[in-house]
Amino acid sequence: MNKHARFTLLVLVFVLACASLPEPTPTASPVPEATFTPSPTNTPTPDPTSTPDTPATAAAAATQTAGNLLTDLDKLLGDSDLPYQEGYLAWRYDDPIEVSMTGPDSKLIGIDEKLISGNFVLKSEVTWNATGIIVCGVIFRSEPDLVKGRQYQFLFLRLSGLPAWAIEFHEFGYFKNSPTNVQYSSALDQGNNATNEFVLVAYEDQFTMFLNGIRQGRFFDYSKQSAEGNFAFLGSQDSGEGTCTYENSWIWSMDPINLNPTTWTDQTD
Repeated sequence: MNKHARFTLLVLVFVLACASLPEPTPTASPVPEATFTPSPTNTPTPDPTSTPDTPATAAAAATQTAGNLLTDLDKLLGDSDLPYQEGYLAWRYDDPIEVSMTGPDSKLIGIDEKLISGNFVLKSEVTWNATGIIVCGVIFRSEPDLVKGRQYQFLFLRLSGLPAWAIEFHEFGYFKNSPTNVQYSSALDQGNNATNEFVLVAYEDQFTMFLNGIRQGRFFDYSKQSAEGNFAFLGSQDSGEGTCTYENSWIWSMDPINLNPTTWTDQTD
């Protein structure tokens, strides 16, 4: 690894290893105000109307969404030997998920604590905004403790003249090794407020990465350090104000079906 690669990797490790994140604080749900119930009155009986089948409508919408995603996956993975066509949509969130930071800072937002997967396709569109160095990325195949548990991390770095990314393995909150080492890619838009789309494919011992629709390569980790686990979005920076905003995000699982409901955890320091 040349000196620029070592520097980039050290930046990634130093910034992310400095986080000390407390457990999430439950958010109180608002209590609805009491409503007035009027006394019954004589009203004409309306003609019978059909009742919409809400579960059927939701199922149809989910089927349509899955069909659209399969079309996208065909474009990316149609020439691969991955069994993605046998998979299913495990999680989707179109609205922005913002990781906001102030000063030297690292934060993460967990994705569905009951969703555990090892073989999947994860896609998100990430907008970064910062006055200095900023790292955005995702934790995957993590133990339940998203801060100190054994886990993989996909990270990409905005540093002037250095569009870099890496997949790393962390344990006890510290960098352990990297199946990809630091990679450089002109596919990354380094501009402030730029949006970059990433698609991470994890299947058994192999990882495939796409940045803005451009395949970055396939990498292998035969050490089997973590076969499955949880997910989280993360952000880290060296100074100032910064945000990593994730939108139009979804996870397509190639594991057996998991019908657990979606939940969220927010862990910040």
